[in-house]
Amino acid sequence: MNVSHYSDNTSSAIKSFDWKDEQWDLRTINPNFDDRDRGIHLANFANIHLVWFKVEVKKYVKHLCKTGRSLSTIQQDLSTLRRFSRYLVRENISSFDEINRSLILDYLVQGQKVNKLKLSGLRKLFTIGTTKGWFDIDQDIIRDADYPKQYQYNPDPISDQVREQIEQNLHLLPDSIARMWLIGYFSAMRPSELALLKRDCLVREGQHWKLIWHRKKTNDHHEIPISRTIAKVVQDQQEYIQNLWSDEWDYLFCHYHNLSKTDVSQPQLEPVMKVLPIHANHPLSVGIRTLITILDIRDENGLLAKFQSKLLRSTRLTELFAQGHDLAVVSAWAGHKQFATTATHYTEVSCNLMEKEAGHIQKALVNSNGHRILYESFPKSFWETPISHKLELTQTHVNTPIYGYCGLPLNQDCHKSRACYTCECFVATIEKLPQYINTLNELRAKLIKAMSAGQEVLVEQFGRQAEQLDKIIASLQQGAA
Repeated sequence: MNVSHYSDNTSSAIKSFDWKDEQWDLRTINPNFDDRDRGIHLANFANIHLVWFKVEVKKYVKHLCKTGRSLSTIQQDLSTLRRFSRYLVRENISSFDEINRSLILDYLVQGQKVNKLKLSGLRKLFTIGTTKGWFDIDQDIIRDADYPKQYQYNPDPISDQVREQIEQNLHLLPDSIARMWLIGYFSAMRPSELALLKRDCLVREGQHWKLIWHRKKTNDHHEIPISRTIAKVVQDQQEYIQNLWSDEWDYLFCHYHNLSKTDVSQPQLEPVMKVLPIHANHPLSVGIRTLITILDIRDENGLLAKFQSKLLRSTRLTELFAQGHDLAVVSAWAGHKQFATTATHYTEVSCNLMEKEAGHIQKALVNSNGHRILYESFPKSFWETPISHKLELTQTHVNTPIYGYCGLPLNQDCHKSRACYTCECFVATIEKLPQYINTLNELRAKLIKAMSAGQEVLVEQFGRQAEQLDKIIASLQQGAA
């Protein structure tokens, strides 16, 4: 295997900043760049022919750089503003005073495809420019209604049938590419995170191991516990990179030249000192697609399987959810700040699992007052992913164990602080009846003890919970009779 120290010329010395230049090296003013930004670090203003507009665009780009926005976002906005500048030239617009709501509406119907990026880049320029006093634009010039309707598609994870065939044949791939799958899949990393995963990502704490890495999208660090087996995979990859380039390469993975689309063993593979790319020539993507083609791996519909490296994340999170892990655990594994993100975009619920969970709930639905409730009265997520609303909170010396479901929308905060049995959004189910009876008996014992000790706050707390549980139990028993 050939080993290369290849590095493209975009990694050359950073060009000094000069406001008057028609081309800026964004790395001079943006602290948030990395090796994956090669090729997108140069901002070109030459195609913005209106001087008055170019000045404000430069201010805007510099502002984005100073605030640490990603270079890809800056380039997207710059592309949007170049397009808009061409329209301004055609319409003979000579100043910001002439940019109004009518002009924007005309721009949107000029036969150009309207998309979210096109509008958001303009809107951000107008908002920031007006806020900073560069110019004065009506902030209602672009409205939410102008944005095209965005359809939320269900996650499309790799099916179990396809995934299992791939994993059974990973040994046919070069070890370093197979390890991309093993580590990327287990951790549910985004492709950009796998590409920028540092060699020192593995941490041992006693007998336990964990992975720690920086996430560019959210600009934070994330960590997950890993098995000894995955730790060994990471160690093998560390040794592989060490043998290639000693300490010259900071990342756990690298790119390759001479990738074959016809030979799974990749006989001409040449490691190069570049991070894994964004484009289709990603080593893992090429390797897995070649594996699929050579082995004729097909999905449930008999079609040749498809693969993109970004599918590893949703596939892993869906698997964790299907295995019975609570949505909170899956969300924590993904590093999401909101459960709704995990439930909506990263976990596909199978029909069997949905029917199983919905079937359990439909046996009996009772609120905290013991009244029957309509299944239709709950948010959409309660129908689609009822397990994400499930409550299983253990007992402490003060807190009562909670069993049942929460009827709140997933994206709505709860302010009850474990007072579920007295909350109107609480849902009790028949299969938890034995636990409710045990909990009621425990509450009554706690109530007597609190009364003897003169603990008025606890007396009120335990008393209210016992009263509501009594209603719940009576209603469930009546329904089961």
